[in-house]
Amino acid sequence: MSEENARATAESVCGAFRTAFEQLGSAMAPPENVERHFREARKQMLMGLRELIDQRIQKMSQSENKGTRVPVD
Repeated sequence: MSEENARATAESVCGAFRTAFEQLGSAMAPPENVERHFREARKQMLMGLRELIDQRIQKMSQSENKGTRVPVD
């Protein structure tokens, strides 16, 4: 087998695998409306985490009262 034939065969095999993997990916991909729903759910989860972080930062930023002063006569 010449080098050109070997290269053509390898490219053909790689092309066949590429096509098969693309078809597999397309077959396993959820419908667009499902993808949209998951994308929105992921966004809501991130917004919830941001709210938790913001509340924690606010709580840490508040000054703590360590005690009270009592005047002594």
